[in-house]
Amino acid sequence: MKYPLLPYSQLVWDTIRWMPSIYRFPSILRWKGGAKEKDRIARAFCAALENHPVFAMRVDRNGMHSASEVKDVLSGKYHSIILLDDNEDVIIQANLSRILGDGKSMEILLEDVERAYKGLPLEQDDYWGYVARYKQSKTSAHYEASHDWLRKEFADESMPVRPSIDRKWLTTIFPPKAGVYEEDYTALHENLERLREAYFISYEGIFSLSAALAIADYCGTEEAALTWAYEGRETESEQHIYGSLHRDIPFQINHKSKIINQKSDLIRMARDQVRSGIAHSDYPYTLTAPYNKRWNYAVNVLRVEDAEDMLRKTSLPIEVVSIPKQKYAYALLDVEIHEHHESLQLVYRYSATHYRPESIRKFAALVRKYVEWLIND
Repeated sequence: MKYPLLPYSQLVWDTIRWMPSIYRFPSILRWKGGAKEKDRIARAFCAALENHPVFAMRVDRNGMHSASEVKDVLSGKYHSIILLDDNEDVIIQANLSRILGDGKSMEILLEDVERAYKGLPLEQDDYWGYVARYKQSKTSAHYEASHDWLRKEFADESMPVRPSIDRKWLTTIFPPKAGVYEEDYTALHENLERLREAYFISYEGIFSLSAALAIADYCGTEEAALTWAYEGRETESEQHIYGSLHRDIPFQINHKSKIINQKSDLIRMARDQVRSGIAHSDYPYTLTAPYNKRWNYAVNVLRVEDAEDMLRKTSLPIEVVSIPKQKYAYALLDVEIHEHHESLQLVYRYSATHYRPESIRKFAALVRKYVEWLIND
């Protein structure tokens, strides 16, 4: 049985057909003291990969994917895991394509590596069941109603969806050069937690609101829009699926709205918009033509858990050796939320082809201005 790719995997596939190396994310890990049991470690990785059907998928020329026979589960068209001896340790060279999975997927894979290494049973991955249900949902009344709601709610294309770019739109320069700017929000962490608990709003909601206000300020408008990334795993059976299940959901603010009389109204509006966005997110509005022509270039707010944080959740003696810096920007501007224990950072990943560093610093200062405004009484 062949199925269409999930929406984000389709976006990646459309790109890698003519740029095969893009959307691949290499990393190097060290399994300390693992040389004497390298075979056991290799078996654990094989078992983990075999447990996730997406590592055995085949994509045909029409963008339809299906299960296929696998000769070497450690090496496929969209992934490779190589284990090397390094004195008493084992070096693990991993290279995974974004077509296979989202940010949550790596955490799921590491959990299975640990369980397989310890000889524990692995939880089933119902990837093909999810894909079949998603295909079926596209014929439902709710899917069509979500489309109509999103189209009506976000019909105003005059709203800016990003800070104004500095350089002429260079569609022939792809992929654009990557730029990174980081800001420490740890001093605001406690106050942000209080705001989150008082209004039952997520960090994605808080920072989407702040970033949208910053876009409006930057562009000199009273309205602005962007997207934010929703993990998309809602049922118990979906919690262990390695795949691109995440969804980009549109978000907007309008100072002219009659319901906005004070700060608390604005926060509640953001909270309710996050909830309604999730409720209608089965329709991939921001990735679907013709709407993607606008939303592909919107600011995207997302929560990110890095490799070191994921490894801390396991008891395995693995540490990160190297994750190469991104050469390419995969969006014009992403605002990443990095929460580590009691620390908190915002990381701005942007196209240095389109934005100057000073412009990103200006935008980041506006985001901080509105975050501080939201948390102060």
